[in-house]
This record gives sequence, C-alpha cells and structure tokens, in this order.
Amino acid sequence: MKAVLLDFYGTVVHEAYELLDHIAEVFQRAGAQVTAQEVGDQWWQNFSRECDLACGKSFRLQKELYASVLEKLQQKFGVRVEAPALIKEIVEFSVSSKPFEDSLRFIEECPIPCYILSNIDTAELVTMIGKIGIAPKGFYTSEMARAYKPAPEIFLKGLSYFGLNAADVVYAGDSLRNDYWGARGAGMKSVWLNRLGQPVPQGVVALPDLYSLLAKLSDL
Repeated sequence: MKAVLLDFYGTVVHEAYELLDHIAEVFQRAGAQVTAQEVGDQWWQNFSRECDLACGKSFRLQKELYASVLEKLQQKFGVRVEAPALIKEIVEFSVSSKPFEDSLRFIEECPIPCYILSNIDTAELVTMIGKIGIAPKGFYTSEMARAYKPAPEIFLKGLSYFGLNAADVVYAGDSLRNDYWGARGAGMKSVWLNRLGQPVPQGVVALPDLYSLLAKLSDL
C-alpha cells in the first residue's frame, strides 16, 4: 500500500447534518407539512441525482447545484423559501465545518502519504485545508475532474493526477454509495467509515472512524 485517499466532508470534517435540520425548519416555517427526515431524504436524493447528471460538458459547481435541489424541494413540498439565503448558509458551512479529532490524528500518524479526493468546489476545499491545518500530499476535487463521485472518472483522473495506480491505494469515506462503491468501481480498495452505526451490508469493509484504519493498513 503506497497511499491513502480520503473523502473530506463526513470523513475528515463533519457532514452538514445539522444544516439539513435547519433547512427542514425553514421549510416547516414556510408551511410544509414534513419532518426533518423527509426533507433530509429528499435533499440527498435530489442532490445525488444532480451530481450524477453534472458530468463533462454538463458539469456544474456544487454551489450551482444547490439552487436546483432547493427548487425541486419547493415543488415537492408546495412552499416557497428564501433559496439564496439557504445557499449562502450551505456555502458558509462548507468553509467552517469542524474536523473530526480521530481524522486529524490519523493524518498526523499515517505512515504513508494521505491525499484528499472530494466532491466539493476547489476554492472551498483549499480554504478548509488551510483552516484545519492539515498538509495532505495532494488534493483533487470534483471541479478539477468535472465529475462527481461515484462516477469512476473522478477517481481515475485523481489517481492519474497524483501519479498513483488503483492497486496501490485504499480509499476511505463515509458514503457507502459515493465512496465505498465508487472507489471499488474504479478498481480501488476501499473502506466505509460507518460513523452513524448503520447496518453493514455483507462483505463491506466498515470501520467506526478514520483512526481505526491505521491498524488495518497492513492487512489491505
């Protein structure tokens, strides 16, 4: 094993779960008869669909996809909200999310180089890397690939950019769909960071946090 490739949001820093709860409250105040769970589920379904469609010539930055997702939620729930204000809050979160302590320890103690490969706009990732004070060997974003995980393009282009081969790395991320299966689809070994304690499908390599990967590196 020559390197570890890391997802970023939900893996190195916290995912936007609390922000989604806030978005749900905004929709509820606007009159939507929905639960926070329903809003969160609809958000991820629509956001994943928008990311899947945004590839190559059809690529759009994440901050541009947020408007499409919110428009679909407004149509779904039959209310109107202040979408520009919500988009601003989402972007602000993306440059202020707090790191996981176990992830900082992993990056500091990992005996092989760590790279970041993330579904995020490049400017936000650069800002966050500086804010949390980590020094990855390199980084690669969906903006640079013009494709989003789980599409194999972002993984393969990232490997080429880093000068690595799929057989020489392991990818770690908190999304079973985007990270675990996405990396596997590109020929890489991968581990799922099951931070929320969800049921683990048969055969999936799952860990409770990133630091736990240290003890597993020699077995992969």
